[in-house]
Amino acid sequence: MLTDKQIRDAKPRATVYRLRDTQSVCRGFGVVVAPSGSKSFFLSFTSPEDGKRKQVSLGKYPSTKLADARRLALEYRGRVDSGIDLAHERQQTISHKMEQRKLGTLGDLLDLYIADLEHDEKRTAKEVRRIKGKDIPSYLLSRPSHKVSRDDILDVLASIAQRGAKVHSDNVRAYLRAAFELGIHAQSMTRWRGKALQFDIEHNPVATIKRTLSRKPKGQRALSETEVRGLWATNVLTPQMHLALKLILASGQRVEEVLHATWDEFDFDKKLWTIPGERRKTRGKTSEPHLVPLCDLHIELLRMIKNTTNHSRFLFPARGTEGPRRYDSLTKAVSVYVKNSSMESFSARDLRRTFKTLAGSIGVSLEMRNRLQGHALVDVGSIYYDQYDYLSQKKEAMEKWAVGLELIIRGNDE
Repeated sequence: MLTDKQIRDAKPRATVYRLRDTQSVCRGFGVVVAPSGSKSFFLSFTSPEDGKRKQVSLGKYPSTKLADARRLALEYRGRVDSGIDLAHERQQTISHKMEQRKLGTLGDLLDLYIADLEHDEKRTAKEVRRIKGKDIPSYLLSRPSHKVSRDDILDVLASIAQRGAKVHSDNVRAYLRAAFELGIHAQSMTRWRGKALQFDIEHNPVATIKRTLSRKPKGQRALSETEVRGLWATNVLTPQMHLALKLILASGQRVEEVLHATWDEFDFDKKLWTIPGERRKTRGKTSEPHLVPLCDLHIELLRMIKNTTNHSRFLFPARGTEGPRRYDSLTKAVSVYVKNSSMESFSARDLRRTFKTLAGSIGVSLEMRNRLQGHALVDVGSIYYDQYDYLSQKKEAMEKWAVGLELIIRGNDE
């Protein structure tokens, strides 16, 4: 029977040789001695599948003890006797591990999700890309997505929530949940079948994680007439940002629709602003342009903007680039104003709500306010049958709002 002393005393030769455990109850067990001096336990056997002689390694000596190697050899011999080809099984295990290494990581999964959002022209693609770079640790991005656990996701979300960003934590949760859903179903989508990486995700680790906030707080802030008057008259803002805020309030349009507007969208003779369908929030649902009637108040603001920015294409050009101002430029401007005026905090988007609220208070109907602001009307009649542009009614409503706004600015509350 093979002993520890025999193995220790075995000297290397010019070629590989074997010490077999001839007296052992386990057939085919022994030690391979290499020319380098390394010694490894093995079990040789006849494959029950193809009848060929094969061999599997049982570990290196002395890190693997003789007694442990012999026990493993006995276990393996029993499996061979029951019809299992150990060498083939091990090769399958190695192949499986190699396939696992080819599976997409969490970083790959988020890249696919971003590409899917961009394909649908969703503005959230930019936010998901920012979250990937800022909120998801690099070690997790490099982990195979199918190995990302519920606890891994909870650690990410808890870190965000505990720094006070509870709404953002819930937003990240929503994006991650959607990304994992996409990873699960990507190969069954004609858009990504054969193009997306394999992820082998069996379940969504985000699905059972509860939101940080029971209900996401909705924006409720609308400026009062006194606050509107103060904002309109302030001198603490840069001229360009002050004019941008005024135009949002005066027109009722979305922040990015104002900031990204180009001069060729405006017809001063017809007093009409045509926002192209591809620039609208609803561009994924409709390609129709949005017609915004203009009054003397708007024309005056536009002329002031032209004289202030003096740009051939954009109303509000960005500094140092060829593009328009970004949304966050107004965020900073509003923060400066709030700080200097001791006013209750608000956002540039709240000016759109202020338009909606104050225009209603002076008698502009809800339907006309919705049409002026370009809200998507989702009833069957509006979507499929009503092709009328309501431009004359919208002009009348906008004139009414412009008169009311000028009264507010002058301090006439009647």
